[in-house]
Amino acid sequence: MLEWRKFSLPFVCVVFYLLRLHPFRTKRVWLFACWIGKKYDDNSKFLFEHVCKNHPEIRCIWITRNIEVVDQVRALGYECYTSTSLKGIFWMLRGGVAIMTNGIDDFSPIPLIGGAKIIALWHGVGGFKKIYNENYLGCSLVIKKLVDGFYSWVHRDFSLATSEYTAQRTMEQFNVKRSSIMITGQPRNDLFHIGVNQKEVLKGVLDKSFKKVVLYMPTYRVNPQNGQDVVKKILEDLTVDETFLNYLKQNGVLFLVKLHPLTKFKMDTAILNLKILGDKDVLSVQHLLMAADCLVTDYSSCCVDYALLKRPIVFFVPDEEKYLSYSSLNDAYSKVVQEKARNVEELVALLLTGNISQANLLNEIFEDPSIAGTCYSENTYQKICEKCKVVIG
Repeated sequence: MLEWRKFSLPFVCVVFYLLRLHPFRTKRVWLFACWIGKKYDDNSKFLFEHVCKNHPEIRCIWITRNIEVVDQVRALGYECYTSTSLKGIFWMLRGGVAIMTNGIDDFSPIPLIGGAKIIALWHGVGGFKKIYNENYLGCSLVIKKLVDGFYSWVHRDFSLATSEYTAQRTMEQFNVKRSSIMITGQPRNDLFHIGVNQKEVLKGVLDKSFKKVVLYMPTYRVNPQNGQDVVKKILEDLTVDETFLNYLKQNGVLFLVKLHPLTKFKMDTAILNLKILGDKDVLSVQHLLMAADCLVTDYSSCCVDYALLKRPIVFFVPDEEKYLSYSSLNDAYSKVVQEKARNVEELVALLLTGNISQANLLNEIFEDPSIAGTCYSENTYQKICEKCKVVIG
């Protein structure tokens, strides 16, 4: 993927800019895509379904590279085409609003959306890791901004945020103006207002013997110094640690592990109280978060979403010192993570306390009071109509 991006850039750039001259787009046709065209998920999915159900005046079309996604979306009664089909190409050339989560190649390797208003919902607002421009300084940052001003795979006209803090970070990360950022909340988190049935979400792994569900969602990371998959090592240590295994058994805890989509290793375990889940094992990450009684994570933005549920969050960072030697964290990490576990004994101790103070700190930073308790999808729909001057009626 990275090689394709690098070598195709000049051609893609020419196509993108030529299409901006194309005058036949309609702002009442909205295109949706996510995760480099591979999935039907995330903020794009939740906004797509909300607009389809509540705003029939907008024609919503899902674009994908995955034929399985076409079947999935059409089975729900919605319109969907592959990016290489004639209809997919036609609507990419016709749609006036394009909504993505990862980059403009969510739609296709050669994005035909130049000239449409591009909305970046992104795949996780907030979090602690520095990304994109935050990792550049001095001359490197100046050069990066110049190159991105010419063409960027994360080009956007408007961006989503959840608070003034995340809006300011988006400005730094992607070199965009504050006026282009909409504080709406993340559409995927509307599920938290609706609620889910824990037994239904976890059918196949949850039985009556479990009293509590703890979800572990670690950040994807490979140590560049030795090529070691850090998460794999952490899990291997947990599965043989008697203190941890005794905690699970004695307290009736089901410890679920949801690995990052980029994780390449596979790991089987015969431990009754510990299950490792892949993308195909869950309806969505949001469903899984909703079903968990407690979250264990590290540097991931999933804690920002989970904090909205006002449930305990434990930060398990046994590799923190090494991690900071090859990566970097923003100031929110030190503000929020006031209690953290660096070993298994500390992890068990924090799991037993059930403290929600860190969830409250996350909400203070990442959730604007003006959107608390509102429908994030509707907020986003209204802001897109306003910013893109979509005329209804």
